[in-house]
Amino acid sequence: MGIPNYPVHLEDPQLQGFYDGLAAGELRITADPETGAFVWYPPEVVPGRPDTVLEWRRVSPEGSAYSFTTIVRSLLPGDHKDEVPYTVVLFESDETPGCRVPGVLVDADGLEPSCGMRLRLKPVQVGDHIIAGFAPIR
Repeated sequence: MGIPNYPVHLEDPQLQGFYDGLAAGELRITADPETGAFVWYPPEVVPGRPDTVLEWRRVSPEGSAYSFTTIVRSLLPGDHKDEVPYTVVLFESDETPGCRVPGVLVDADGLEPSCGMRLRLKPVQVGDHIIAGFAPIR
């Protein structure tokens, strides 16, 4: 399996906390500081609470695959044919039901992905950036 190598664009700092967490080996999700409710994907404005400023919280790196798809032909701009195939998973941390974070399945060693598969965060250095990788818990 390959790993997609397409740089993360952080011109908008909205996801900086997520990538800072990956660099520290942590999974971080935004939460409403007043209600404690986790919110993913972090919106610019929280619906019904426009004055709320979300905060980044470290959450459990263990959870399960909500869904997955295997990419066999890259549609990224440029030449990415050596990076396919790879499997993208929607990961749901045990602590944040309903918050599904996209990432790449890593270290599967021939294990077929499945919905409900137990996974653990394993950030992956790709070129000069880090992406969310999730490895099966065996």
